[in-house]
Amino acid sequence: MLRWIREFVVFCRGLLDRAAAFGSVHYLTGGPSLPVPLLPEEEKVLLDRMAAGDRDARDALITHNLRLVVYLSRKFESSGVPPEDLVSIGTIGLIKAVNTFTPGRNIKLATYASRCIGNEILMYLRKTSNRRQEASIDEPLNVDSDGNELLLSDVLGTDENQVGQRLEQDAERAVLRQSVARLSDRERQIMELRFGLVDGVERTQKEAADAIGISQSYISRLEKRIIRDLRRQLEQY
Repeated sequence: MLRWIREFVVFCRGLLDRAAAFGSVHYLTGGPSLPVPLLPEEEKVLLDRMAAGDRDARDALITHNLRLVVYLSRKFESSGVPPEDLVSIGTIGLIKAVNTFTPGRNIKLATYASRCIGNEILMYLRKTSNRRQEASIDEPLNVDSDGNELLLSDVLGTDENQVGQRLEQDAERAVLRQSVARLSDRERQIMELRFGLVDGVERTQKEAADAIGISQSYISRLEKRIIRDLRRQLEQY
């Protein structure tokens, strides 16, 4: 959690500099100065650049999705939490979303970010003892092209714990991918098969052994050693 907060502070410093240039706090809470959403092709370029280690591209993806934070945070106004606090908490969720988003998984960044933003705010509200009213998961957000109401539950899912677990798993899987990338080719193949890091399908030790062409007992020994080494790396997160 401290890592996300540090990133939030660094990002907000730049955001406040831009707000000062516009001379208005409305830049942070939904004024007309907020950057417009990216076109799909623009987003793809930035995602590719971010994957190559470009932090400016990452910051641009965050900045151009701030309208989503403001939009979703307004749905929790009845909670009694100041709007600027809701936007701050939602922005932490957005940063998590951009940092852990994996292109090519048949989900749009905006959809994934909406889940992360909403989940971050919901977790904050659950932990905050001075809230005056629970935010309604069934409050209408908008209407779709057919005129049907789009509920917050449609975006976040209906089980808050399940949503939280899913997002945490996505984040953990993203960190695991980074650590696995440092392994040897065979070790990486074992972990990718066992934990579904490529296609989302987790194989048994026997299935992984058959796919690679080695014995299950050898897979078991390697897996224990790999997990032990990875655990040391992941402890820093």
